[in-house]
Amino acid sequence: MILYEFEAKRILEGVGIPTEASVLVSEGDADRLRELASRVPGPYVVKAQLRQWGRGKAGLVRFADTLDEVERVARGMLGLEWGGERVRYVLVSERVRVLRELYLSMMVVGSPPGVLLLASGAGGVEVEERARGGLLVIRIDPFEGLRDYMVRRAAKHLGLQADQLAPLLKGMYRALWEYSLLLLELNPLAVTDRGLVAIDRKAVADEDSGNPKLSELLSRYEGELGDLQREARRWGFAAVPLEGEIAVVGNGAGLTMAALDAVADAGGRPGLFLDLGGGASADRVKAALKLALSQPRIRRVLVNVLGGITRCDEVARGLVEALREAGRPGVKVVVRLSGFMEEEGRRILEEAGLKPCGTLEEAVAEVVS
Repeated sequence: MILYEFEAKRILEGVGIPTEASVLVSEGDADRLRELASRVPGPYVVKAQLRQWGRGKAGLVRFADTLDEVERVARGMLGLEWGGERVRYVLVSERVRVLRELYLSMMVVGSPPGVLLLASGAGGVEVEERARGGLLVIRIDPFEGLRDYMVRRAAKHLGLQADQLAPLLKGMYRALWEYSLLLLELNPLAVTDRGLVAIDRKAVADEDSGNPKLSELLSRYEGELGDLQREARRWGFAAVPLEGEIAVVGNGAGLTMAALDAVADAGGRPGLFLDLGGGASADRVKAALKLALSQPRIRRVLVNVLGGITRCDEVARGLVEALREAGRPGVKVVVRLSGFMEEEGRRILEEAGLKPCGTLEEAVAEVVS
């Protein structure tokens, strides 16, 4: 579950990490927008709150010098649709005077299990490019925790004193475990004349952790789900609506993302990312394809499956049943099957009039053409 920035901000404040003064404005508060914004010292930054990345490049983070500008910009953002999501909240923050921008994050990894601490002296937009060659990576063993030498090493890399950075890193590490976070990112972490201030933040929480501290955040998240996400959640799918007309369905997040990138590179416009997960039965495949076909903007579907614990014959049966029941004969469906029970899966598809592709490249070329 991707948290809103304001939710991540509250978590940081709860563990003693400095943030800028701000006020949250919801759609229901639009008539009080000026009154609420007046509680923040100017000049201002107005930021749309979204559960996705890339809002800065989309013009959804704007500077404002006066309350009149704040009101105009914030009203223009509230209710806006972007990336399949509606802007329900806007964060109006003070514009902090930044001397230097840093990057700091912690993320949970599984192989080997632990936490990666990432630090760079180049934060802000395009951090991946700016940090190239200058990114410090420290692995934290969860049985040992954050050690003093790690703090000293990170501080030296960022050009800070260890006692400056220690409270912030300890707070991040504490928040990671207390709130079952998979990722906590400060970008930028600002060096200011009043110390370090986390002026922008991202967080991803494990929504299946059962952590009671996530109950309010989870309730807000579930209340905002549309029909697509609600049905996907019921089946345990990962589904992300996009702007195009090609649905990409696969079994595994990496495999599905690779297919989605291939479609985009070939000039196609992905309209849905849908990860079935591993071991998908015919019923799950059927539900996934029907879910994709239920989206009016979807005109083409690419199904990319590598059989392992997922059987290709089960995938084929689910696809055939979904196409029979969905009632959208004008939608083009392209299938690539490879792996366990592949021959049987191909036979089932071919008997139903579907000729599966042999490679991902063939399937992408077919679905984009």
